[in-house]
Amino acid sequence: MLARDWIGLSVEVVESPNKFEAGLKGMVVDETMRTLKLKTENGLKTVAKEGRKFAVMVEGRRYLVDGSLISFRPEERIMRGMMLVSRMKG
Repeated sequence: MLARDWIGLSVEVVESPNKFEAGLKGMVVDETMRTLKLKTENGLKTVAKEGRKFAVMVEGRRYLVDGSLISFRPEERIMRGMMLVSRMKG
């Protein structure tokens, strides 16, 4: 999940220090270093990555992701994730 683009993915905020964000669902339409912009039933919502946990649907599977692991610029996160995967493959 770290080594991919999140734009277009279905996301739910599972845990948040902001009680109004918990349970928020939508499709990622934009991403910055510190935020995800979700298209929800009630319009666009911007959610901070840090301090949140996200449930992400990819190819019919649900993944739980800690927002602190994705708190990088999207292009940096993708490169870091690719380097991590290549190290694990040895």
